[in-house]
Amino acid sequence: MRSRWSRMAKRLRTEQAEEAKEQRHEEIAARVEAAVQDDSQERFVRLADREEDTDMSIDTLEAIYIGQARSSWKTVPLGKSAFDWQMYASLIEELQPRTIIDIGSWAGGSALFFADFGEMLAAERFQKVVSLDITLKSVRDRARQHPKIQFHECSTDRFQELFTDDFGAALPHPWLVSEDAHYHFDAVMERLHALLQPGDYLVVEDTSTQMHDWFEENNESKEEKSDAKKLQTAEAIRQLRNKKEILRIYCSEHADKYRCDTKYVDMFGYNVGKHWNSVLKRIA
Repeated sequence: MRSRWSRMAKRLRTEQAEEAKEQRHEEIAARVEAAVQDDSQERFVRLADREEDTDMSIDTLEAIYIGQARSSWKTVPLGKSAFDWQMYASLIEELQPRTIIDIGSWAGGSALFFADFGEMLAAERFQKVVSLDITLKSVRDRARQHPKIQFHECSTDRFQELFTDDFGAALPHPWLVSEDAHYHFDAVMERLHALLQPGDYLVVEDTSTQMHDWFEENNESKEEKSDAKKLQTAEAIRQLRNKKEILRIYCSEHADKYRCDTKYVDMFGYNVGKHWNSVLKRIA
């Protein structure tokens, strides 16, 4: 008798699990369907109305970073995942940006990627990439030689010194801004808020809470890392969390000006990727 009830209980649990799984799949399908409807009012939503959640597993997150570490564009290290490639390519094709601003040059791979895709997908409308970093020592020659990339050595805490009113006025809109520097985001966002115009896009990278938590757990568990290295990584994670909070506050205080574009943040499922709710369109 006990064995019979055990089998029945097990079958019931299995059925319940399958029902929950099916319901989850239906929710994901509904989210994705809403995201791909370009004319739907549900596409552009307030950041405050979005969930701090994702359909992505930790295994997928880890796979993203393995692939990203190996990624390059024309032999130049890129620092972007396959999800980023598709998102940026689709956004460039739709937006037809005249200026792309690349905050965080590193080796120059992202600037080179943006310049090539700008020329390919926006053709004669595309004018230039403006790329900056605290140092340009790592920028490869292949990126430096591209005629439509301007590199600037500038720390993000001095972002306003580069992006003066005159400098900004000389950059034709629409803009696509990719923020991938993380530090001093308060200074960056304050200046961008003054310069962005309706129709411009701001992509703030690495805003995934799942990613922040994963970084933190891995940092604490790495016994072979020195204390100094752990402290450095911990500060980088703190800056990422801080950046996310600053963005949330701006989008709350200026809720009439920014909308999260679900077509891009939910392209592969709800917040699947590294950028949670942070592909933003300036609407006013």
